[in-house]
Amino acid sequence: MNLGEKLAAAYLRLNGFFLLPHFTVFSGAQHNHIDLIGLRAANSKEAAGGASFPVDTAFFNQLTDLRGSPSLTANIGVAAQIRTNDQRTAPNQAHLGYARDFMGGVEVSRLDFFAGDHSIRRNGECLDIGMRYAGLWIQQRIDWMIDQDLRLNKVKSWNWSESFLSDLLALRDFGLITRERNPTP
Repeated sequence: MNLGEKLAAAYLRLNGFFLLPHFTVFSGAQHNHIDLIGLRAANSKEAAGGASFPVDTAFFNQLTDLRGSPSLTANIGVAAQIRTNDQRTAPNQAHLGYARDFMGGVEVSRLDFFAGDHSIRRNGECLDIGMRYAGLWIQQRIDWMIDQDLRLNKVKSWNWSESFLSDLLALRDFGLITRERNPTP
């Protein structure tokens, strides 16, 4: 996975999704892949020490608007295309249907991660999510975990299952990522 795909995957993982990268689609004449598909169980939550870990409420509000039904209390699927430039290439309808069938008929929403501004917004039948937005939200989530003093002594064991999150924690420990959101060069 490239850096953009790792960033999008970390964002979705921290928002409760089980992920499958580079999902191959075998439908129609255009055999291709979707960069990332994800499935989130209804009412999913992650907690430690009595504290429920936060999710990105702006994302779930936008997803609820896109779906026309609550997104936190339903089983939901996502299909994401990820670009490290400003182009947007949301999964097409055939690919979306293939992913829906693969996930047992769960409604699948289109996501388009791109190297754009610091925002998340609806774009027709798709959510556009800026890479900067996702990256800053991940940092805020990590900061929250540290600020809670939950004594999460296995946090760095993310290396075994989610190496990119482990890398972000190591970069933070090295002082290369700080709480300062707009560093000057």
